[in-house]
Amino acid sequence: MISYLSILSEEKVIISASCLLSTKIILLKCGQSSNSVSDLEYLTERERMVVTTNKYLHNSIGTEHLEADSITNAKTDAIAMKYLRFEYDFAVLGGAASAITLTALDGTAQTIPDNAVITNVWLEGVTDNTSGGSATVALGYTGAATAFLGATAFDHAMWNPNAVTKQTVVVATGKTTAAVSVLATIATAALTAGKWYVWVEYFEGA
Repeated sequence: MISYLSILSEEKVIISASCLLSTKIILLKCGQSSNSVSDLEYLTERERMVVTTNKYLHNSIGTEHLEADSITNAKTDAIAMKYLRFEYDFAVLGGAASAITLTALDGTAQTIPDNAVITNVWLEGVTDNTSGGSATVALGYTGAATAFLGATAFDHAMWNPNAVTKQTVVVATGKTTAAVSVLATIATAALTAGKWYVWVEYFEGA
């Protein structure tokens, strides 16, 4: 492992475990890397990688060094708005008349966190719903099944592909009191196809 012992003026003193054994240290200018074989001969392959990429640590890392869409809600400022996208996909979740828990895009469980003040919800249609009867769908969360949308006909225009509809949010307490799942409650008849997203905007309450 490489450890930074100190920063002296414009130089960083870097000592590796192997360097300690040989009583050899390497001095590198801040923001520079060493290409000298003699300088790096005492470093392991992993340590050489760290040294030669050290220039990125000297100045702040720019957005060009970040993976696209890599900043999660947990890494944003506490007062910043947060967003979650929940998915209903008949091919994955089925369409039985019941309360169905929506998931993250990768199919894993996802919840709105405790103390979330929900400010907006949007429904985005992806694939048309179908039903063998007169199915209805309501949207909400654990303990409040119609907080986002009351029972609505499966073939309403808001479910159409590419349709984006802002919903009226009803959160009785003003904010969630526990982590909650987003639910789609199907009633009257089953769905036999359909895919859509529920987008939730919130900020962290006290």
